[in-house]
Formats: sequence, structure tokens, C-alpha cells
Amino acid sequence: MYATMIHEALMRLGRVDVDPLHVEAWMRLEHGTLDALSRSDFEEEVGIAVRCHDVDPKVSVELAESYGLSARKEI
Repeated sequence: MYATMIHEALMRLGRVDVDPLHVEAWMRLEHGTLDALSRSDFEEEVGIAVRCHDVDPKVSVELAESYGLSARKEI
């Protein structure tokens, strides 16, 4: 559901190499629902999630799987 919004934010960051589902998983660690985030908070959280992903991309895959978010690239 959020993949398109995250993908657009990743494009603005120049980070289309990161799977939006991995970013969503990191965001969900802090926020039970992403609906409550303002647009600017959402963008900020995408940036934070990318930095978390960069530390260990394998953890991002495992985290996404734990939320039932299957890794896929299509948007």
C-alpha cells in the first residue's frame, strides 16, 4: 500500500536501489501505522529507514519477511 509513496521518496533521495518494502518494514518498527505521519514526517522516516537498511541490507530482508512483506521490485 505504501510502496508507491516510499518509491517516490526514494527517487527524490536518489536511492532507487533500495526496495520500498524494506523501507516500509523499518518504518513499521517505530510506527504501528504510517497513516498518522505527516508528509514531511513520512519523508524523514524514509530517510532514516534507508540509513538503517544501509547498515545491513540482509537484516532489511529478514525484517520485511517478519512483517509479511515479500521482497519485490515492481511498483
